[in-house]
Amino acid sequence: MASPHDIQTNDTNSAIINEIQELKKELGQQIIMPAHHYQKPEVVAVSDFVGDSYKLSKEGAAASARFIVFCGVRFMAESAAILAAPGQTVLIPDPVAGCPMADMIDAAQAEAILDKLDALTGQAVAPLTYMNSYADMKALTGRRGGAICTSSNAAKLLNHYLDAGKPVFFGPDFNLGINVANDLGIDRKRIFRVRKDGALECMESVTDSVKTPNPSQGLLFIWDGFCHVHKTFKVDQIQAARSRNPEVQVIVHPESDEAVVQAADSSGSTEGIYKTVAAGTPGSSWVVGTEASFVHRLAAEYPDRSIVPLRESYCFNMARITLDNVLASLRSIKAHLADPLRPLYHIVSVDPAVKADAALALNRMIDIVEGRAGGAKH
Repeated sequence: MASPHDIQTNDTNSAIINEIQELKKELGQQIIMPAHHYQKPEVVAVSDFVGDSYKLSKEGAAASARFIVFCGVRFMAESAAILAAPGQTVLIPDPVAGCPMADMIDAAQAEAILDKLDALTGQAVAPLTYMNSYADMKALTGRRGGAICTSSNAAKLLNHYLDAGKPVFFGPDFNLGINVANDLGIDRKRIFRVRKDGALECMESVTDSVKTPNPSQGLLFIWDGFCHVHKTFKVDQIQAARSRNPEVQVIVHPESDEAVVQAADSSGSTEGIYKTVAAGTPGSSWVVGTEASFVHRLAAEYPDRSIVPLRESYCFNMARITLDNVLASLRSIKAHLADPLRPLYHIVSVDPAVKADAALALNRMIDIVEGRAGGAKH
């Protein structure tokens, strides 16, 4: 089976790329096309800018284009639609491009957990929801005074709420939550995994019944979700990489298991990984534990150093965005502008009530991270 980063024949690519570039030139400032780091190299090459979910949400919100053709998975395109200005339309080249992690929790489940935690702790628990979630979760987060976070800013957002004396419900990714908690030095007796049946599991095993952790004293409650791409990384893979080259530097994404993060030399968001490896010296060797399409593109950009994936692990939802369906989106915009009765491919729409609440959570993230006035309101 070919891997998602494999490129089509050069002749086919060239013809499609040429038409995409011509359409972009013709449409001019009416369109902008952001792409996530995990997109195929050829899609990144025709995009206007590339980044992780935080960079895309921030820069996408600042865009003035009438049409945003979002090269990423659906929750990212939804976020762009939530933050879009009146009159802006967000398109996603393939609406089936989803996220299994985002599917692991919905607003009804989260609301039931929050109600339980509020009663348990005797105060309003703040939801801190990972960007890898759908609009209903973002809206619930906004309504309950919480914020969205990304892997690049989760520590800052978590600190914001803990410093305000609020316990936090974090989801849907357990690994990101526990790895950030470890970085912040939060007492494991006050961290609880929230199982899908609502059961709470303390993250520190205590045999002395007198000292059994009390969930009512919990600071951080983490939903038991995961990313299938990053769950494939194991400590023995790091050990094998080091046995092959003792000088190698291992960097992984914090969606990896905590044992993997602790065994690596460093961890970081996708943007953080990109910047770290880009700042490396020529001749340096890197093993990178994240989505393999991104790692291969990084290796192609920096051929003067060795950059290989910890394991060939792909996000096949990201790979659903192709040059063909990007071209179809652009053609639909041109046709629609000539005749408004012609459909656009494919509009990302969010219910207005959901959009308003979700925008609160997304803007709260940006306010807190950027230190803007209003960031402390929650």
